[in-house]
Amino acid sequence: MSFFQQISTRSTSINSLLCIGLDPHLSELKIPSSSTEEERANAAYEFCARIINATHDHAVCYKPNVAFFEAIGNKLGMVTLRRVVDDISKHNIPILLDVKRGDIGSTANAYAEACYDDGCGLNGDGVTLSPLMGWDSVQPFVTGE
Repeated sequence: MSFFQQISTRSTSINSLLCIGLDPHLSELKIPSSSTEEERANAAYEFCARIINATHDHAVCYKPNVAFFEAIGNKLGMVTLRRVVDDISKHNIPILLDVKRGDIGSTANAYAEACYDDGCGLNGDGVTLSPLMGWDSVQPFVTGE
């Protein structure tokens, strides 16, 4: 099923239009600026898990902002995002990865693979894009090529 079909089906089944952004701003997680990567990862995960647990009956989709997870650190940032994506997936709710990608050529292909491929990436259902560089920056995300 396409992303838009998933959204339409979910919206109709729960009578909602709610898309919930998951933006774990480190500055708002009430942890010291000297915190370790593990502490940042745990705080971000707990923040997102609380939101998911409180809203999954009403959410048409979730939109985790990848940049906030990348900011956690190079060892645990993407691990934390994967944990959040896995939590959302348990509820069979579409995931719109907020990545705002917009490169071309092999880089665009790599970004698309990282976003969609379960084997190496996040297995997202959709992504946010920045099409300013033209069709080449969008094509791998919408055609699978």
